[in-house]
Amino acid sequence: MSHASDRKGMAVPKDSVVAQWYLIQSKPRQEVRAEENLRNQHFACYCPLHSVEKIHKGKRTVTQQPLFPGYLFINLCKLTDNWHSIRSTRGVQRLVTFANEPLAVPDEIIHGLQSRLMDVGDKPLFEAGTQVTITEGPFKDLDAIFCKADGEERAIILLNLLHRQQQIRVPLKALKI
Repeated sequence: MSHASDRKGMAVPKDSVVAQWYLIQSKPRQEVRAEENLRNQHFACYCPLHSVEKIHKGKRTVTQQPLFPGYLFINLCKLTDNWHSIRSTRGVQRLVTFANEPLAVPDEIIHGLQSRLMDVGDKPLFEAGTQVTITEGPFKDLDAIFCKADGEERAIILLNLLHRQQQIRVPLKALKI
């Protein structure tokens, strides 16, 4: 086992000199604020985000949301980083610990998250073949099958009417899963 020396000249296992990833719990809906304030203190952070498509005020919008709401990762060294400043950082609730000891998150998990999120890309709100329910208009509360988007605000659905499947154009805001 290889050792380094700490500030007092004592032998310290090399593993504790290397920075590792740890988990931070943020205050509710303050992951971005916590990450920004930690970065301002020169900490390396990672808050995995994914794209979410929603219908807001009748329009389709894509927003970035945390993959793990209320949590983000921070890269810290046990010897060289000031852990006490983390607790008083705006947006941070606490460093996640087990038996009062912070538990390192393996690098492979962080790298796996990063590569999977790059591969996923944007996922549409409705995919072809998804069962949807109509929420307004003359067909309210009827179930249908989503076919495809027809522009930014409309969709084509298949609806069973009179024992036949009919293609109907409806506003996207009138559909829910």
